[in-house]
Parts: sequence; C-alpha cells; structure tokens
Amino acid sequence: MSAPSHTPPFTVATVTIVGRGRVGRALAAACRAAEIAVTGPTVRGAVVPDADVILICVPDAEIAGVVVTLGATSALIGHVSGATPVVTSGVDFGMHPMQTFAGGEGPEAFRGIGCAVAGRSAGALQVATELAIRIGACPFPIDDEHRAGYHAAASLASNFVVTLLGAAEQVAGTSGLTETDARALLAPLVRSTVENWAERGPQDALTGPITRGDERTVERQRSAIAADAPTVLPLFDALAASTRSLAGKPGRRMKVVRTIAEVRAVTADARWAGLTIGLVPTMGALHEGHLSLIRQARADTGLVVVSLFVNPTQFAVDEDLDAYPRSEDGDAALAAAAGADILFAPPVKEIYPDGFETSIHVSGITEVLDGLHRGAAHFDGVATVVAKLLGIVSPDRAYFGQKDAQQVLVIRRLVRDLDIPVRIVACPIIREPDGLAMSSRNVYLDPASRLRATALSRALDAAQAAVVDSDTPAAIVLEAARGVLTDAGVEPEYLELRSVHDLAAQDTIGDGALLAVAAQVGRARLNDNRILEAH
Repeated sequence: MSAPSHTPPFTVATVTIVGRGRVGRALAAACRAAEIAVTGPTVRGAVVPDADVILICVPDAEIAGVVVTLGATSALIGHVSGATPVVTSGVDFGMHPMQTFAGGEGPEAFRGIGCAVAGRSAGALQVATELAIRIGACPFPIDDEHRAGYHAAASLASNFVVTLLGAAEQVAGTSGLTETDARALLAPLVRSTVENWAERGPQDALTGPITRGDERTVERQRSAIAADAPTVLPLFDALAASTRSLAGKPGRRMKVVRTIAEVRAVTADARWAGLTIGLVPTMGALHEGHLSLIRQARADTGLVVVSLFVNPTQFAVDEDLDAYPRSEDGDAALAAAAGADILFAPPVKEIYPDGFETSIHVSGITEVLDGLHRGAAHFDGVATVVAKLLGIVSPDRAYFGQKDAQQVLVIRRLVRDLDIPVRIVACPIIREPDGLAMSSRNVYLDPASRLRATALSRALDAAQAAVVDSDTPAAIVLEAARGVLTDAGVEPEYLELRSVHDLAAQDTIGDGALLAVAAQVGRARLNDNRILEAH
C-alpha cells in the first residue's frame, strides 16, 4: 500500500495532541516530520492552546470527557479511535491509523499503513484525509455505521493474532522449548504465512493437515494439546472448525455403525494413531444431559464413541420398554453436533444374539433404592450391557451422568471387581432453568405434571438448607424434603439418605451424604439426587 500524493496548499498548519500514550507520542513525531507545528502531547485536562486541529489520543471511554474539558474552540477536534463513532463522541472527525504501537515508534510507523477517516462534514473529512496523507498513511473512509465492524477486523488481524501466537508459544513449550527458542522457531513461519496471505488471499495461502484432509494428524495434535496444554484446547477446536470451513473440508463427520466388528475396526485404528477413546453409553432420546457427557468426552479424548441402545434387559415386564422414546435420526444429529465421532446403534440381536445366557450381578449396592423398587434384574441388565459395551469399545474413559448416582456406583464396582481398565467419569446433573433434572422420560409429563415434577429438586434444596453441620440428623433433612413433596402432592417411591461410597444407610450428614429420591409424577417415573454437605 502506498500513500497517495498530496501537494500544497495545506489547510492544517498547527496541531495540538492531547494524550501522552504511545499513539499520541508517535503521532506528534509524525506530524513534526511532516512540517506541522505540534503542541504536546499534553496531559488530559491541561490547558490546550489554539491550533487548527486538536487530536485526542486517549482511551475511548475518556474521549467525551476530554471534549467537554476543551469547551468552545475554533479548532477542529478529532480522535484516533477505531471503534468510537464520530457523531456520538462530540468530535468533528476521526482518524484511526491501522497500526500497532508497542512503544517508541517514530514517523516511519505511519508510512504506507491504512488510516480510517470519517467526518461530520465534508470539510472535516478533508482535514482528516490531509493529515493521514501528510504523515505517510493511506486514508480510506469508514462511516460510523460500519466503524465497529472495521475495528473488529483490526482486532482479529492484530490483537487476536498475538493471542494466537501466545497459545502457539505455550504449546511449543510443552516440547521443551524456551519462550525465546519458540519465538525464534515460529517467527519466520508467521512472517511467511502473513506474506502469503497478503499476496494470495486466505484460501490459496492455507496449508497444513486440514487442507490435505489428514484428520488423523489433526487428532494426534489435538490429543497432545489436551494432555499437555488443555487450556488451549477450546481455541484449537474453534480454529480447526474455521479452517475446515475455509478449506472447504467437511471436517469431523460422525459415522453410524451397527456391528461390533465395525466398532472394533474403528477403535483399533484410533489406538494405532495414538488416540485415547471415550465412550458415552446412552439409550437415546438425547437431551442436554447426554450432550454434556459427549462434550466432556470430546474435550478429554481423541475418539468419541456414543452408543445408542435401548437395553431390554434393564426393563421390568411392567415398565416402559415399548413406549420408551426413540428418535435415531434426531439423536444422531445431536450427537454429531456435540462432537461424537462414532454412533454405535446396534440391533438387539447384535448385543444379545441367540443363545446368550450370561448375566452380571453386582452385590452390596443393588439391593436398595432403584434395585429394591425396580427389582434386582434392573441392575443386572445395566451391569451386563455396560460390561459388554466396555468390552466392545475398550475405551480409556466412559462417561455417565450423576443423575443416576446409584448406577454410577454400580458401574464403578463392576469395573473394580472385574479389573476392567477404564476410568469411569461421572458428570454433573444438568437441570432445566426451574431445577428439574433433565431426563428422557420428561417427555411423558403433561403441563400440570411438569410443574409438580419440580418438587423433586426443590425438596433436595430444602434438605440442603436444613443441614446445620456434619451432625445434622437424617430425620431433619428428610423431613424438610418430604414437606416440599407433600405440598406438591408428590408421594415419593423412596426418599433416603445414603452413603456416597456404598449406599449404606446414614444417620447423619457426616462428611457428605447422598439424598436420593424417586417418584411417579403423572406418566413419568422420575429420580433425582444431591450430595448434602455441612456448611
């Protein structure tokens, strides 16, 4: 970019600059080099002598205050803000040099750069244009309506690039490089990349594994960042998605598989590539609770497998197996959007082929709560299908929701006792804005039942509020919770205080206790829980 020519006569002979920051000092030097008489930079609030132009070089939030302090003046007043509109700031013109000022810059900093100009009048715009040209910049008009977008582009191209390079430096540091070495290594790459972009445009300048469609390499990079620089991971994911879009690549596309052999082939490839594997077992009818598990798996692991299987062995004969909500297409779309790589949606006979006769029973923690009220076969079905899924996928981590707290304990004991090499991750309960725990069975609730259903979470809140200290008796918290349920016309199937470790009955809060509740509300059997702690 080269500055356009501008020849005398000039209309601006004197300039006063308000603001002694980096931009103010650099502009003063540039104006003097252009043979403009300069006063300042002055401090904010100082007496400003008469001049043709007063340039305000202060933070945006202080511009209006400086204008008020200046009072009546014959000078044209301008600011150098990129974002602040001319009209609403009380100045006559705006003149924003698109340049970074780290300190110590002289007149050369303005030569050949872009400079956004705007004016309340044609005369004011002419003055802004003249000043830009005389300091060596290239003026281009940006009206107030588009000023914020222009300034956002400048932030992306400058401030955010520094943030990005800081992240690259951080990741490089995980390889053992010092900050100085990382900059020396990356700086030539950054310079050539910017030059390529300036000469060729973004599409033609783009290189790297995403452009080549090498998603395996991208996943290896992602796994390394997740392990060694996890704070950078959200930025990496966002940039990878934007880069795929720029490159015209579809990016991560979830694959739906239905056989054990297909899943094992995919996971074998992932292990060969050095990826960790996350499993999110579901029965479908996905909601935000399930999606939070998928997102956590996406953040933690390189390959995310979501199973979609309504397990018949965990339903009693009088339960809602046939009516259980199913929508594979909708679930697939949600899972893909949340970050799943594989949706394993097997038919029943793939999991339970003809002649299947094995069942797993976990003792000690399945005889109470849901195990008592839904029957022992419920958790036998859960343990058996989870053991099969863990055996099929062989994940490094498997993700479950804390809403089914007893199920989490059962699975942890299953994994411990059978020496299954997987980490069980329990994720927080996700609730509706009114506190109702999200559940696939919430679709059964009519409006009146939906309102009553909030009593479960309110009962848990009331119980926590009743806790005074670790010696608070179970009877006190149970009474508080039961009162809320009674007022709502909800009769609990169970409401019990249990150990968070082994579900043993607990007489006091101790160092923390699980308050679990289940109730039939309208057509839906709902459950909820909370770990109560002393204040």
